[in-house]
Amino acid sequence: MKARFKIAVFFLGLFLAYGLNLQAAVVGEKYFIPGDARKGWEVFSTKGCMQCHGMGEKGKTPLAPDLSKSSAVHLSSGGLAAQMWNHAPEMWEKMSAKSVVFQRLNETEMADLFAFLYFIRHLDEPGNAANGKVVLEKKGCTACHSIGVKRGKIGPDLAQWIELTNPIQWVQKMWNHGMKMKTAMEKGTVVWPKLEQNDVADIIAYMRRLRSSKEEVSLALGDPTEGRKLFFQKGCERCHSTQGTGKMKGPDLGVRKKDFPPTIGQLAGLMWNHLPAMLTEMRKENIPFPELSANEMANIMAYLFSIRYFDPAGDRIAGKRFFSEKKCGVCHDIREVAGAKKEGPNLARLKGKVSPISIATALWNHGPTMIGKMREKNLKWNKLSDKELIDLMEYLNRGD
Repeated sequence: MKARFKIAVFFLGLFLAYGLNLQAAVVGEKYFIPGDARKGWEVFSTKGCMQCHGMGEKGKTPLAPDLSKSSAVHLSSGGLAAQMWNHAPEMWEKMSAKSVVFQRLNETEMADLFAFLYFIRHLDEPGNAANGKVVLEKKGCTACHSIGVKRGKIGPDLAQWIELTNPIQWVQKMWNHGMKMKTAMEKGTVVWPKLEQNDVADIIAYMRRLRSSKEEVSLALGDPTEGRKLFFQKGCERCHSTQGTGKMKGPDLGVRKKDFPPTIGQLAGLMWNHLPAMLTEMRKENIPFPELSANEMANIMAYLFSIRYFDPAGDRIAGKRFFSEKKCGVCHDIREVAGAKKEGPNLARLKGKVSPISIATALWNHGPTMIGKMREKNLKWNKLSDKELIDLMEYLNRGD
């Protein structure tokens, strides 16, 4: 109970302190991330999810996956719904064994829960301080930078950054420092240091260990609406697309970019590695280098991550084939004018209304009864990939 209280205080304090806004428009002017992450934390804690799922507690072995763990790949809302679908039978069995009281969820509560899980998955796993020290030395950072002791004298003393309490501030400092660093390196023979997947998280962990104050460090995403404005105002769109349209010099940062980094730290590392080539192109195109405040960096990152909450359009034909192959039609009809009534509801009424949130809500509320009926009919619970779920949604939304 103590651990649960500490986690609640940490996350609620985080949301209130940074004014998290996951309800703002993020793509064009018509797409919205539904739900409130702050309320989603309340749903997670009050509906019994924490009785099985961990949320970063130390020394506790959860019965179900720790949902604070960052995913190896980016998960959209469809990806979250697919994971929930695949986990459902085991989840209900464990709930029954642990005598967890089943509590229904409405779509608003499910949207809030998805907003919370989507946000929390962007946080990096705690870095390794020992590895962070090695990275700074191995990558040659300490040849130019000192860390509170006399060593490198070319770059600023990194001890000045030790007291920064938000990792976003580290990303902003790295970005603004990049132009000066590239100019200095061009005068010598120093090679631009490339960062690996977890290097940023490890460096921050090492620097935190040197801090004089040991208060908890928190991270919140910024405002995606403001981030979208800044993306255009700062000239980012001149090289990068976020809508999958047009041929750009830089990589597409929209939903079609399948290998988009799943966490803030990994995105920061990718930006750092890309910076020399980007600065070269900016000089060619006479684009001024945009220095960013910590708040501006947070907003741009919020925009780039928020775009990816939404899934691309599915394939109706593939969805229809999946509906048939997985025997969904044994219990459900999708024709508006159907024959004999089946045990499950007629899905024609869902035409144009299906979303990852509505599927997750129906699964949660209807699932225990559904799996019982499937066992009676000797039907297998089929797992879904992200794409299969998206294709199935397209079929249900457009009809037979």
